[in-house]
Amino acid sequence: MQEEVNKHTRKIFKELKNKEHSFGEKLKEVTIEILIIVFAVTLSIWLHSWSEHRHEQKQVKKFLTGLREDLTKDIDLLEENKAILARVDSDFEFLYDLIIKKQLNTQTDSALYSKTRYQILETHLNVGRFEGFKSSGKLETIETDSLKEKILVFYQQTIPDLLAGEVFNNSLQMKILDTELDKSDTETKKKILSSQKVGALIHLLVYNADIALNDYSNTIADARELIKDIEKELKH
Repeated sequence: MQEEVNKHTRKIFKELKNKEHSFGEKLKEVTIEILIIVFAVTLSIWLHSWSEHRHEQKQVKKFLTGLREDLTKDIDLLEENKAILARVDSDFEFLYDLIIKKQLNTQTDSALYSKTRYQILETHLNVGRFEGFKSSGKLETIETDSLKEKILVFYQQTIPDLLAGEVFNNSLQMKILDTELDKSDTETKKKILSSQKVGALIHLLVYNADIALNDYSNTIADARELIKDIEKELKH
């Protein structure tokens, strides 16, 4: 392209020095050459922009395809952890119900032991692809604003909120675990469970576990909705 511009520029200078042409003829020839240069430069810029845009959209499609795979795997993990937390919630809700109704003495050691199972959850979601695309500044190349917004909300708000709740529930379980409730004999178990501190911890765990279960459900629903939006975008 530079060579073509130089060629037509030389023609302009040559024409300006042409003593055989009148001023009107020179003006005509120079105008033609300038128009050719302008057209060539404009076309070159357009082709470059078109090529760059095409390349960006290929990267976007590759990113979205990978993100769909990540979300599919994440849904499976979230469903698994939700089921685990539901069992923990059910066990400690049973214990709390016994505490409230003062029915601990009616339970055998095996019954109490079966309800003091702990499960520390660590949901390691696939966020690397998103973080890499975001840090490279390529999120802006996603042309559908609503999809881009949903991706940002999911990875920067929904997931962090879910993990924060998970960490808090883990901390409550650890505090209950520190009482050695699971290692104690039947009578000691009953005394530990009857204490105000442990009762409060179990109540807090049950309350927040219910919230966390709802968060899991909402996150799974959001992930599925995001997959649908991604699939629509990939069809364009």
